[in-house]
Amino acid sequence: MAVEEYLITHGRLVLPRAVLDDASILVRDGRIKAVLEKEDRLPPGPRRIDVGGAWVSPGLIELHIHGCGGIGFDGLGPDLASGVEALKAARAFLRGRGVTTFVPTLLCREAELGALAAAIEASGISEGDLPGMYVEGPFVNPSRRGGIPADTIRDPDSAYLGRLINLTRSRLKLMTVAPELPGAREIIARLLAVGVLPSLGHSDCVLDKVSLPDGRFSITHLFNAMSPFSHREPGLAMLPFLDRRPYVELNGDGVHVNEAALRVCAAAIDPDRLMLISDAVIAAGMPYGEYSYYGTRIVSGPDGVRYAETGILMGSNRLVPDVLRNWLRTTGSSAENAVRMLSLTPAQALGIEKRRGAISPGLDATLVVWEGEFEAVRTIFE
Repeated sequence: MAVEEYLITHGRLVLPRAVLDDASILVRDGRIKAVLEKEDRLPPGPRRIDVGGAWVSPGLIELHIHGCGGIGFDGLGPDLASGVEALKAARAFLRGRGVTTFVPTLLCREAELGALAAAIEASGISEGDLPGMYVEGPFVNPSRRGGIPADTIRDPDSAYLGRLINLTRSRLKLMTVAPELPGAREIIARLLAVGVLPSLGHSDCVLDKVSLPDGRFSITHLFNAMSPFSHREPGLAMLPFLDRRPYVELNGDGVHVNEAALRVCAAAIDPDRLMLISDAVIAAGMPYGEYSYYGTRIVSGPDGVRYAETGILMGSNRLVPDVLRNWLRTTGSSAENAVRMLSLTPAQALGIEKRRGAISPGLDATLVVWEGEFEAVRTIFE
């Protein structure tokens, strides 16, 4: 079988810790073979694809996404074929926007979890594109539930967690847990034991009164639905500024978190731990208007996506390319730091960094060539 080999030339390459201007990438059989800085070192054989100085980045990662493009991951239903079709449609929709890896995120309703797990298994979508599922709950604090319906919340129960792991067909990758709840420590330990990343969130904890995880963990959408950064009591929002261990999700859509807080995070949290997310829902990437979520009316507009009856913010209508542009504009971050928070850092949290997340030899050549300043996708290489 012939080896497929080509060169992407004259690119502005976004590496994890640097930007290389006028550089090239040698791709062989779908993997990055070499990153080349000098024109005179380019091998003569492979065909060349000149990108004319455009930004080239690894594909972006949607770590926390409930839906997009009119598709809600909660609404796949019992029909397996339609569920598979919906996942493939979501993947295509996201790829058109530079997102090549996504983690469907759900609340804890058993039928929806089972339907999504079955569709993932039947879809044939690679682990690099779709590493698994994220479940927000059910072991969260009702007083900090935010947009999570009360009927999806329950007290920590190890036996019930086992049921959920079975329902998700071992596709569970992340789960949000409030650490102050009785029994939460046992839940977190079991998640770690089966390779699931626990994420602290929807929590009213006081830091000096809870026991933090011993192993790897994350924080679900920093500042949102959690005890605050306060001079009175140390809330969960203070944790990433005190403890350098956890991964930290931050919604940079410009609605969930104000610009000053984004700048504080840019200055104080290492890009190796900070992960920019969208928390996108069914209306993301679609025109403003009314949509349905679990049979409830929601309204998408300039101030995010909100429940029609209460006005409570329940998700974003923006996707991570929008987050990337907003982050660059708001914080003055370097391109390499911003892109790392949307590629390599979440890839490490997901355990797929040996396949995805960077322009580096040996990794998948899943690359995005951008128009302008990350404004639109020109080309995606596989």
